[in-house]
Amino acid sequence: MTGAAWNPLKKQVGQLAAKPLLTQGLTSHEDERQLELSYVQLQELEESSKKLYKEVKKYEECLTALQRQEEKVASDLSNSTVCQENPELRRLAEDYSSAVYQLGHTTDDLAVLSDKTVVEPMKKLVAEFPSIQGAVKKRDLVLQECIRCQQKHERLSKLEKTGGNAVKVEQARRSFQLAKDDYARANRLLLLELPQFYDKRVDYFQPSLQALIRAQVDYYGESTRLFTHLSAGHPATVSDEEYDRCGRVCC
Repeated sequence: MTGAAWNPLKKQVGQLAAKPLLTQGLTSHEDERQLELSYVQLQELEESSKKLYKEVKKYEECLTALQRQEEKVASDLSNSTVCQENPELRRLAEDYSSAVYQLGHTTDDLAVLSDKTVVEPMKKLVAEFPSIQGAVKKRDLVLQECIRCQQKHERLSKLEKTGGNAVKVEQARRSFQLAKDDYARANRLLLLELPQFYDKRVDYFQPSLQALIRAQVDYYGESTRLFTHLSAGHPATVSDEEYDRCGRVCC
């Protein structure tokens, strides 16, 4: 897309917003129902894609905010008088700052990967829906023309049986048949392609979600490694019972 930044919540021209028009008997009830069902499914897919985009962007923002808070805590500890005056606390604060700094690179990587593996694919998917709406609109225009030709043919067929009227009726019949054939092709194409597009959703989503999960495994694995190493380098000076008791008091 070009121009302003893509906003998944903004109502955009061409998005799925109008169901296919009813055919007034030109199509079987079964086909009419199937087309409506396929369209509704795609509406739900579009909405789900936008929600996923929004939630992953929020997830990225939360990751970044958490990292900033970690860095602030580490900085405050390192610069505090308590840590500066005590060699052991100063060394612990410095090691904690180092772990937080290293984790920052992993956080950046996860945010970038989240964008590439989920956000960008969702943007590409949502960009397809205006084309689908365009195809539905084209089908509806052909349908309206077909109905107009049908009504004209029926109206002329009721006129007095004269040579001139017979010519008009035949011309109207041919126009109606041509319009009916055009509509049948457009409707048949949608009946074929809309379900196919919907059925491909799993194949499209699965690689993105798997890549996101793997990126999270790397992030949380590195986080665990860094803080496990930090904990091992600074054995606890209080027992587990004392630690639990302090936690209950603080809460």
